[in-house]
Amino acid sequence: MPVSRPRPTTLVAAALVALAPVLVGCQPSAAPSPDAAAPSPAASSPTALPTFDAASTVGGYAPGFPVDLLAGPDDATVLASSAAPRDGLVDVSLNLATGLGTRKIVRQYAERLDAAGFEEAGGGDGSALAAQTVFTRTTTRKKATVVESVHVGVLDDGERRLVTVSGTVAPTEG
Repeated sequence: MPVSRPRPTTLVAAALVALAPVLVGCQPSAAPSPDAAAPSPAASSPTALPTFDAASTVGGYAPGFPVDLLAGPDDATVLASSAAPRDGLVDVSLNLATGLGTRKIVRQYAERLDAAGFEEAGGGDGSALAAQTVFTRTTTRKKATVVESVHVGVLDDGERRLVTVSGTVAPTEG
């Protein structure tokens, strides 16, 4: 009985079938269409996180923060705060969360600031905040007139109130 040998074309065809997946992966990609958007640089590199001022503290009151004047309500969770001295004053910021109602929060700050000589200058309109108001005080310290201001804003998210207190106040004397 004669031995049959595969034809050379059959061998080439079998080799091409076996190598097809490899060869397809090596094909140059099609040129992008002119309408295709170029990848953004942000998509290819991670975004750096912001740096925080050394005067900031997360989860508590920053050193030098005027707690006696601007502390949050007793049930509040302090999210972050800062106290940065500048030109004889202190730039302050406080962010907190509380279960108290909006009116009660504003009333507590108003009573404390009023007792310290601040006057309520009124609230702002056109904001997404549930409440916001500004307090100011003008005093004389070391033969200079000092104007202090405190902004209190309350955002009501339904379950809790997020409060931000910021401004510029004179450091506690003593």
